[in-house]
Formats: sequence, structure tokens, C-alpha cells
Amino acid sequence: MVKVTSGDMPADKDKDVDKSFVELVRSYFRYYCDRSTIHCVRYLYDTQLHNVERLIWGVLLVTSVTLCCSFYMLLSERYGTQKLQTVIEDSQYPVFHVQFPAVGVCTENRVNWSKLEAAKAQFLPTNASEDVVEAFVTLVKYLTMLRFDNFEFSTSEMEDTNFEIVNFVSLISLANFLVLRCEDILVPDSCQWRQTSFNCCDYFLLEKTEYGLCLVFNSELSYRSQMLVKREGPAFYPKHNAKAGQGSGLNFNLLLNDSFKSPDSRVTDNVFIMIKPPTQMTNVVYSIRPNTETHVAVRPQRTRTDYNTRNIPPKRRNCYFEDEEIDVGTSRLNQSALISNCRTNCHESYLVRLCNCSLPIFFVRNEKVSNCTASSLRCISRHNDIFSYDKHLEEDSYFTASKPGMSCPCLVSCDLLEYFTSTTTLPLSPMELPASSALKVFKVDVHYQVDMMITYRTSLEFTSIDLIANLGGIFGLCLGASMVSGVELIYFLTVGFAVYLYDNNYYAILRKNLQNKWAMGLRYLRNEVSHTHQGSLPVDPKLKSKLRHPFSSRANVW
Repeated sequence: MVKVTSGDMPADKDKDVDKSFVELVRSYFRYYCDRSTIHCVRYLYDTQLHNVERLIWGVLLVTSVTLCCSFYMLLSERYGTQKLQTVIEDSQYPVFHVQFPAVGVCTENRVNWSKLEAAKAQFLPTNASEDVVEAFVTLVKYLTMLRFDNFEFSTSEMEDTNFEIVNFVSLISLANFLVLRCEDILVPDSCQWRQTSFNCCDYFLLEKTEYGLCLVFNSELSYRSQMLVKREGPAFYPKHNAKAGQGSGLNFNLLLNDSFKSPDSRVTDNVFIMIKPPTQMTNVVYSIRPNTETHVAVRPQRTRTDYNTRNIPPKRRNCYFEDEEIDVGTSRLNQSALISNCRTNCHESYLVRLCNCSLPIFFVRNEKVSNCTASSLRCISRHNDIFSYDKHLEEDSYFTASKPGMSCPCLVSCDLLEYFTSTTTLPLSPMELPASSALKVFKVDVHYQVDMMITYRTSLEFTSIDLIANLGGIFGLCLGASMVSGVELIYFLTVGFAVYLYDNNYYAILRKNLQNKWAMGLRYLRNEVSHTHQGSLPVDPKLKSKLRHPFSSRANVW
């Protein structure tokens, strides 16, 4: 920045005359107008222009500044709203970059009835009474259809059974003992991954879901699946797939036997297929009927939220980053799994609140509360209308009758991977049906629908960079100014003006005036001057008058 020198200023007629502050300001303003890079400013003090012309340029300058301020307010309001927009980031993103979904297999019948006698020997005392045995058998019957979201037995139906005498039986241990295992329902040598055979029971592992204990392929939540991650490496498990179409993904066959059900069982032979992310415990299920061939086409979709939205509250951007603090009241899962299983944790909190216990059959073991016992099934049945319905927070405003349910204000991950599915079920040909009517066969094919996927990106509609760029364009359009012009104006108003006052000896004059005023004030306090003849008589410096109080010993009064 050019220093203001005496040679740059107009020649003074009398250099010995000290200028007043107003004169210095007027002279400095003329100097700035001659050198400003902002349009119109130099015309305000142009001596060659008529006053009317100066007025026109002044009005034009004020109008331009007003427009700039108006546009700035509009842009600030737009920036302050922090709106989000979702756009397609890549329409041809290869599917092999994302994990193949976890595939869960859940039978509607949860119990292998053929193991009932072994269960009695395992869980009942040696000399158990008939009442205890009868209550135990009834408990096993209820376990055959035990689901968190739909426990169909009524409370009045359960009142006739004395469950209190079998409360010593651990429900999770009993369910693990009677569950239909991989060896019971999966047909050996029928499992194929990418058209390569593998041992079914090495990869279909028992895991907890809200539908009970299910066999899950390609998950990473259970202890055995964590061992698979260590054995095969994080890059190769959970598995990925690059092909699409029937037979290109996971193929397996199921075989159910009527001996698995009790003679008077009300359960059907249907099987539920669950498609979910590998870190998620529960998702929606699709029912398939026996003696059919089901093709499940999966279409993955990924939505990524930019990190520049971190300043927006999670409820507004509707997602959590994995490094954000989340208050879930538990530390049993890692951060990624907590975000994916927020709804499951919410469901468990409702169970704890209403029944004062938790069921490890459906949820990760909670050490803070006790496990539900056999008598707790009455409480689960009594609140089945709540447990069977996920209720949105604002849905009551759209329905005349309010339905009870569980309200879970859960947010998803800011790097969200979803799997959308469509199923096609066809009956098996007579040649493929089992020889015995007691056997029910299911053929399942899970594959990608296409080998490319669409990825979306959610970002701020108007970022700080957009604000700066728009402001620069507006100031350049209206005033022909830039960032350098702004710095120049700030310099002239601060450092340049201070240097200019110093060069014109203004500080010495100001200091002298202040000293005179200070000395005058001291003389008045010492009663050395009057208000009518201030400074008329000289003061002997040898006289050291004491300071007086203004309301006492006043000599000079009217």
C-alpha cells in the first residue's frame, strides 16, 4: 500500500497553519477518492465536474451499495437455512465395491420337537413332578412360535398354565438347545457361492434376530463370523460379488421334516428369507412357501453424506457419522453396529420398560437387566399390540384412531448402504418334489439384479465457498470491487488515516490540547481560577495549593 506523503497531497497555501481535524478528514477523503479502485468514488471530489454531476454519481454509488447489501442479505439467508440436496454421484458404480448382503433363513417353527425328551433330561430335575413336566411341555409349545414382533398366544390362554414353577429354566439356553440347526434343514452339497460349492454349515451361522435364532450367511455380528473375518481377512469377508443374474450369487436348498413340529402344532411350513446389511441384526423378511423355487433379486443402493454437513445437527441431516458421539445407553456393539441396530436397541428398551426384563433370544445380552423367564411370556403377550407395531412420531395426525406402538427416532449412517429386493416364486416340477409328503423342499437363489449400482451424494445446497463466490460476483457487478478493494478501504480507514494524521502533526496538537485541559482542570480544583476570569492571572509555580472539595471553602462565588 502506498504511503501517504506530503508530495501526494495538494500544496498548502500556508504550511505553518495547523489544520483542524475536520479539515484533515476532508483533505484525506479527497485523497482517497482520487486513488480508490471502487467505481464512482473518484467522481465525488473531481474538481472538473459540476455539482450536479457529482450528485448523480453519488446517487449511483448509494444505489449500488444498497443493491449489494440487499443481495448480501438474501445470500446470507440462503446460507443460513443450510438446505441439503441429494444428487446422483455415480450411475455406473460396480457392485463388487460393496459387500454382498447377509442372507438370513428363519423357519416359522422355532423348535425341533424331536428333541423334546432330550430337553426334559437336560433342563428338568430327575424327579420332576407331573405339573413341572406339563408346564415345561407347554413352554416348549409357546417357544415354537415365539417372535418379538408377533406373539400370537393370548394372555387369557396362558393364564391356565403355572409358568412360575418352570421359571428356573433359561429361555435362551432352551431355545439354543431346541433350535433347528444347519445340519437339520440345509441340504448337504446344495450350497453354492458364485457357482462354486461350499460346506453350508461353515458359513450359515446361528445369529439372534427379532424372529428368533436364524441361520445367517455373510454376517459379521456373531462370534463365529468374527472368526471368519480373522481367517479370511477383512477384504474377503464379508464376501463381495461382481456378477448379476440367476445363479451368479448364493444358491442353497432347504428340507423341512414334519417330525420337527409337534402333532398339534399351529405353525406352517413356511420359511422366512431376510436380506440385510452384514452389520445389521434384523430386517424385514419375505415368506416363501414349501416345494417352490424362489429367486431373490437384490439391488444395492448407496447414499453418502458429505463431511461438510458435520456442523448441521444430526436430526436435520438425518444421519450419524461413525465418529460422532451417540447416546444409546449401551456399549455392547461397536459404533457402526450401533447405528445400524438403533431400532433393535429401541425395541429392547420397550421390552425392558414394559416387562422389566430382556430376551437374549432376540437381542444382544444386556447385563444391566435380568433375563425374561417363562412367566414373563404373559407380559410379552399382553403388550403384543405395542411390540408388533413400529410407530412413526407424527403419524397420529393422519389417523382418526391412535394405534399403540413403539416410537423409535433412529437415524441411519451417513454412509448408508441399502438393499432393495424383489422375489419371484415358482412351483417345483414333479420331478423335483421329495418322495415323501412329510418332507418339504425349498430352493433359494439370491443374486444381484444388475452388476452396476447408483450411488447418491447428499451435500449442502449452498456452502461457504458458494457464498464467497456469489458475494464476489455481486460486488464486482455493482461496484467493480474485489477483495483487494475491500482491503484497500480497510487500510485507508485505519492504518492509512493514522499515518496521515501523524504526518500532519495532529497527534502533537492533540497532546498539547489535552495537556492544557488537564492543567486547567487541576487549577480549578485548586481554586486558582474563577469561572469569570479563567487564566487572567499568572500562577506562581512555587505555590502548592491543596486540592479543595468543590462544595467547601469556595472563595470565588457569585
